[in-house]
Amino acid sequence: MKKTLLAVAAIGAFASAAQAQSSVTVYGIYDAGYSASQMEEKANNGTISRTSAAGFSGGESASSRIGFRGVEQIDGDLSATFNLEYGFTAGTGTLVVAAGTTASTQGSESTVRTAIAGLSSKKFGSIAFGRQTTGMHAIVAGDIWGGNNVAGDMTYSNITTTSASVGATALGATGRVSSLVTRANNMATYTSPTIAGLNLRLDYSNNAATGVVATGATPNLPGIQSALTGASVAYNWGPITAKAGQAIYKYNETLANTDAFNGGKNTVNAANIMYKGPQGITVQYTFAISKLDSLATTPLQISQVNANKLSASYQIGAFMPFVQYGMGNTEGTVSGTAANTVTKDKALQVGTEYALSKRSSLYAVYGNQERKLMTNAAVATVTDIAVGLRHTF
Repeated sequence: MKKTLLAVAAIGAFASAAQAQSSVTVYGIYDAGYSASQMEEKANNGTISRTSAAGFSGGESASSRIGFRGVEQIDGDLSATFNLEYGFTAGTGTLVVAAGTTASTQGSESTVRTAIAGLSSKKFGSIAFGRQTTGMHAIVAGDIWGGNNVAGDMTYSNITTTSASVGATALGATGRVSSLVTRANNMATYTSPTIAGLNLRLDYSNNAATGVVATGATPNLPGIQSALTGASVAYNWGPITAKAGQAIYKYNETLANTDAFNGGKNTVNAANIMYKGPQGITVQYTFAISKLDSLATTPLQISQVNANKLSASYQIGAFMPFVQYGMGNTEGTVSGTAANTVTKDKALQVGTEYALSKRSSLYAVYGNQERKLMTNAAVATVTDIAVGLRHTF
């Protein structure tokens, strides 16, 4: 009898310990398919150059990824959480991304997309620490085919031109909104509980280093440093959702004892409003301004990007056609000694999805993005087409 009672007690203790363990979920997206892209650049002298790429690389409707998410219930309200997520190239399965570059289909300079641990409370909100997307990311990516990697999304797609657009400095501007403010390392975030439809998020990251930073450097000069502060708010009222926020990213470069200070500040202000109708219709308008300033001895504007995007989708059974159209402009350097350079930009993205199941969808999309320099005849145009299968797990 005693042995039986001991065995029951041991089993009960083991069960209690097992229940105290974190529940871990493996999840991800695999986006496979065919895509073709062409950039045509017309220089001021009329010379036209074209570059193209095509293949079964995938990753057009969404960045392929695999992640691990866990939660442990500490008490009736408080939970401990973690999330570790890696991006990979669908066509090869490789995780490696070259250091110091931005993966074209990941929006990240490393394999790691997310690496956080935190605490969550229904009463007080949640805090998280580590590498993660910012509150600004949700605003500029949008909710209609958001976060895709096809040209034609005015607030999210990147367009980078080459030296073919001779004399067109402003054409070299990269992206609509800098990726520096959409994902950050070593960041602390606070997300409030939703009260009367209102939700607040705060982001803060301060990566500092001092000391000998280069050969011949003077000790205790600033090393490569960066800091991000951001605040965003979301409000939901029935079929209408509105979001707005600001993110500021400051940085400086490595300094030797003979170098002048070389740093910058990227300020992004953005907002969107979405209507989700009862008949499967969704419409969203997004506006963003991304301004990059030099923080050198003589401050000046390096660039400013203004973007407007109108998006719409319509759910018809398993089909969901969508369209996105955007307009904007890019300003180049502005200072007392430099003339301003301005581009006029426009973008179009149209496509459809077909749901095979809750987890798998087919898609086809066409995207076009044009940047025209206003001071001469230089024009750069990017055209993408893609078809694929996206599977979530």
